[in-house]
Formats: sequence, structure tokens, C-alpha cells
Amino acid sequence: MTYKDMICLSFSTKSKPKSPPMAAAQCSILRSIDLFLLLPIFVFMAIFIPLMDSQMCLPQSRDPIHPKLLTNLMAWYGEAYNDYLIVDRPFFLIGLAWVETFFIWPLSIFCCYGILTGKSWFQNACLMVGVSCCTSTTAIVAELMGSGKMSSEMYQIYVPASILILVVTIRGILPCCYCSFGIKNICGVSSNASRKKKA
Repeated sequence: MTYKDMICLSFSTKSKPKSPPMAAAQCSILRSIDLFLLLPIFVFMAIFIPLMDSQMCLPQSRDPIHPKLLTNLMAWYGEAYNDYLIVDRPFFLIGLAWVETFFIWPLSIFCCYGILTGKSWFQNACLMVGVSCCTSTTAIVAELMGSGKMSSEMYQIYVPASILILVVTIRGILPCCYCSFGIKNICGVSSNASRKKKA
């Protein structure tokens, strides 16, 4: 056996790298997080923002869009949970409500679609939602802690919401696996397969 054959044999006997199976396992974990944790969050945003948060954009006494049932529900929440921000409606909160209505609401719908269809741009949309919500939540929490009016009921609302928003932001930072491994969407069609059909 020549020296050249020995070199070829040594290269052929080397074990294959185990990174693709590990990457595939990580991708399946991220996919499960997207489906069972993030998708309910984005569905909740897509429903809650136009029905409840958008009420902050209009005067409470002259609201031609929302039915009285929803406005009464918002007023009940403000009184039951001692949320003085909902009752007093400061101007900075009204500005944040406009941002949620015209920026976060469409993005939440896009994120639902991106999760269900396995789109590669879902990571960017998720990061935009997370960063925007983190900015709004930071301003609200700073107001609550600075004013000293944060009740125990408000803790039960804002603390879990802050944790979920942080999870959304972290998921937007993590790498997207839909385009790398041809993850199947909810209909069972691979994203790579659909890309080949278009080509």
C-alpha cells in the first residue's frame, strides 16, 4: 500500500460530522416553541389589539367603532384591577396604543401566517414585534414603578406579559430553521419543495 493510498484511507474512515442531526433536533425544538407558545401569543395579539387596545386611540365618550360591550369591558378591567392607566388614559399610553394598532397588529397577523406556513422571514417579524413590545412595556413599567401606584392586581397582568414579550424577543434573535432544513408547514408542504416548484 502506497503512502497516497494510506492518506485516502485515513480520510475515508473519518467519522462524518454530527452537526446536521444536532441542528435538526434544535430546529424541531424551535418549531415546537413556535407552534405551542408563540402562535397562541400572536393569535391573542391579533384579536386583542383591534378589540381592546385600539379603544385607547379614540375618545372614551365618542367611540363610533367599538360596541358598548367592549368599552364597558375595558372600563370594568380598569376598575377591577385598579389599572389607573386605563382609567386616566395618559397621552403616552395613547401614543403606544397607536403604535400597537398600526404596527404590532399587522405584524402579529404576519407572524401567525409565517408560523403556519414555515416562512423564512418569520424571525425578522418576530424580532420586530418583540422589540416594539419591549419598548412599550418598559415605558409602562417605568411609569408604574415611578408613580408607586402599581397594585398587586396589576402585577398579575404586567409581569407575565413582560416575560412572554421577552420570550418573543429572544425567539426573534435565534436563527431561523425553516429555510435551512425544509421544515414542513401546517399543510405538510416543505418550504424547499415549494421553492423548487416556483423555480
